[in-house]
Amino acid sequence: MRVLSARIRNITIDKAARRVTASVHLLLWIGGEEYSVAVHTSAPITAPGAAPLKSRLIAAAKLMVAMRAEDGLLPDALLADRAA
Repeated sequence: MRVLSARIRNITIDKAARRVTASVHLLLWIGGEEYSVAVHTSAPITAPGAAPLKSRLIAAAKLMVAMRAEDGLLPDALLADRAA
């Protein structure tokens, strides 16, 4: 999966929860085809020592897309079984 572009829209700040929620629109290249995906995600406002907020929102959206097995976007993804 390759991210061709990422745009963050509909940003909401929840000061009480200290989180930012947003819709991240990704243009992905998967298996020779382009897919447009919108993901609603959130991240902490501050994270000392972590990447900038924009990068954290995009990373969270990419992870959510990669883990969506029911959509079949990533047929070559292999999810490991949980350890006992």
